[in-house]
Amino acid sequence: MNCPTCNAKLPRNPDVCDNCGQEFCPRCHQPVARQATTCLKCGETWTLACPECGHEISSIDTRCPTCGASFTDDENDVEIALIMTCPRCHEEIPDGALKCPHCGTVVSDAPVEDGDHCPHCGASVAREDGVCSVCGLTFCPQCLAPTREEDRSCHHCGLTLYFDCPECGEELLASTPICPSCDRLFARVCPDCQKPIYLAPAECPNCHATLPATRAPSTRPRADRLNIPPSLLRQISCPQCKHRFDPQAGPCPNCGQLVCPKCHARAYEGERACLRCGTLLPIEVLACPRCSAEVSPDAPACPNCGLDLSGQCPRCHADLPDGADRCPHCDQPVCPECGSATSEDAIQCAVCGAQFTFECPECGASVPADATSCPKCQTVFEA
Repeated sequence: MNCPTCNAKLPRNPDVCDNCGQEFCPRCHQPVARQATTCLKCGETWTLACPECGHEISSIDTRCPTCGASFTDDENDVEIALIMTCPRCHEEIPDGALKCPHCGTVVSDAPVEDGDHCPHCGASVAREDGVCSVCGLTFCPQCLAPTREEDRSCHHCGLTLYFDCPECGEELLASTPICPSCDRLFARVCPDCQKPIYLAPAECPNCHATLPATRAPSTRPRADRLNIPPSLLRQISCPQCKHRFDPQAGPCPNCGQLVCPKCHARAYEGERACLRCGTLLPIEVLACPRCSAEVSPDAPACPNCGLDLSGQCPRCHADLPDGADRCPHCDQPVCPECGSATSEDAIQCAVCGAQFTFECPECGASVPADATSCPKCQTVFEA
């Protein structure tokens, strides 16, 4: 067996490649991300230990909290990342790819191992996953033909790509062996003829043998049989810090780990959709208040229209408190929504369109900026 990252020879059932440091799942020995604590293929979980003192550490630690050992590659704690580029089109090539996913140029002379390979980048894949963990291509688990997010069946072999769990109704990939919602097991190989099985048929399509319909030992009752709020039923244990939270609501509030709300696979920075099941991740997308273009949370200005998004006063450049309608340093009137400069008598922001209001001095009710009297207590305002 060769390392999928550097092609070095590996011992049987490796935990880590001694040549490049690629880590492997201790159970199924598939490649895993650096400092991962969960295998996306078999679901195995584990903890990380400091190589110096042996005490447990988290996957986000850069130094051991017990002995202070550094886990970065130099004394300045800057991690070194080697980026491979295609010699033909010069685009970045993901680790583990045998050919460039952009132009198709073969970039590795390593012998192709037995098993299934991604039709796009050539990396080793598990066809039951339906997605390449290297380049993100989704494919049919039966014939490995590429598929699109909107496809409901394979255009090449005709396989229905998704089915609803007969127990709880959860939508699952055709090759899913166990429902993550109710633990219903699905036969993926016929016990009689040994042919692969997809979806959830009652009998083998090949030899018509009856297929088992069982649950995993850790089975949970159906949600509709429990008197528990739906928000609590959706809670899972965070794969990084074990804090319980609802993955549909966004990242773990304790450690910030993003988890797929459908299959509960761990997601990584920059991903918009789950690499395992294709579900869109609950990522908050920020939009420019002027042109509605997508902007990153740390962008100083909108890349589309140039609107200042720094949160600073447009006059003296001092930091503005959240929701401020005036700069506390130079008294410049600003829009409390987008921070743009306004005039004293403005009733609407010319940049983002926000309508301005003020509090009635008599009753404290919110009053539009152009109102001549309070709609609640009828107090008349002086012109």
